[in-house]
Amino acid sequence: VTAQATTPTATAAPTATPLLTEPVEDLPSTLSIWVAWSPQGVTALNELIRAFQSDRPAASFAVAYVRADELRQTLEQAAAEGQLPSLFFAPSLWGPELLQAGMIRDLADQPVDPIRAIVHSLAWSQVIQGDSVLGLPVQLDGNVLYRNRELAPVPAASVEGLVESSRGFRGTQVVGMNLDYGYSTIVPFGTACGGQLIQPGSLPDLKGALGPCWLALLQELSRAGPVAFNSDLDREAFRSGQAGWLIESTELYETLAAELGQATVAVDPWPIYEASGEPLAGFVWGENLYFRNGMEPAETKLAWEFATFLLSAESQQALSSPVGAGNLPVHAGSFPLVGVYGQMYQALLGGVPRPLDPPAAEIAEILERAARAVAVQGTSVELALRRALEELADV
Repeated sequence: VTAQATTPTATAAPTATPLLTEPVEDLPSTLSIWVAWSPQGVTALNELIRAFQSDRPAASFAVAYVRADELRQTLEQAAAEGQLPSLFFAPSLWGPELLQAGMIRDLADQPVDPIRAIVHSLAWSQVIQGDSVLGLPVQLDGNVLYRNRELAPVPAASVEGLVESSRGFRGTQVVGMNLDYGYSTIVPFGTACGGQLIQPGSLPDLKGALGPCWLALLQELSRAGPVAFNSDLDREAFRSGQAGWLIESTELYETLAAELGQATVAVDPWPIYEASGEPLAGFVWGENLYFRNGMEPAETKLAWEFATFLLSAESQQALSSPVGAGNLPVHAGSFPLVGVYGQMYQALLGGVPRPLDPPAAEIAEILERAARAVAVQGTSVELALRRALEELADV
């Protein structure tokens, strides 16, 4: 881990006072922070630190950059050596395992209610596990529908429209979509049928109208292009300019924009499923700020004060600047996000919280088998549904 050199950028530093807490009198010498953001994002973070320090000159910080693909291993090694930083930014999906390993502090004893009141419920869902508060949310991420403007100049308002647009590519090297029907893509589509396919701690709800509607949706959408499961074929086709649409994470945007051009990549509203009149949706997750377990009280208080400062509307707006971190804000206020950042943000607001405790692998396999049956093998919705219900009864 090496220190990241930073220089000022066009990101405006907020002038608001810290949120929710009083200044800490007994300050620790240094609050250490690890971050895996882009250089522009680290610069934006440092500008916020300087704004925070303007009212607290005795507070000092040591910010270190860690490569995103090395962050987990670096954290685990640091934990084994007793060298974790005071705070670190990491994906929300890591939270439960970090807590179980004793690496992070449960924040349930902190004044979290005022924070819960100002952040979006989707973001808050990514720090809650039972009665534990795993960290504080700092940015939203999730699956959205990308579109290549050069191949598909007009968004598809409906699933039927998406399928019809895809037919226009027949006889060429381009497809409308390469569809990945893995669990994390197809489960949120249940919202287009009026419900959530999986509730925490429960088996998938395929009974009633939800199950047949969901499978019929998967069957119809599969007409937009070839279907695969848990592969990179969809991503590769879009990145090479051979697919008009792609369902993928907002975290991929910078890569897509660099490869295809910012003017080429758009994020569309989720199309409407005509049978229900409701839009599709994707899973939403995020990045959290985690507190090292075992911090002294004074260090914890300063860390809390700084973390809540990052959640103020002013700080969230600064971090959302495209010339800064480009984060999608967790604050529930209205933000003037422009261009593709506004498109991504609006698409996520209608999304489904990704469970921090995913279902057992056999549950995901049952759902994927049902999807494969209707989308690839030509099985009727009724037969695929009956088989899935029989398999779930044996779980």
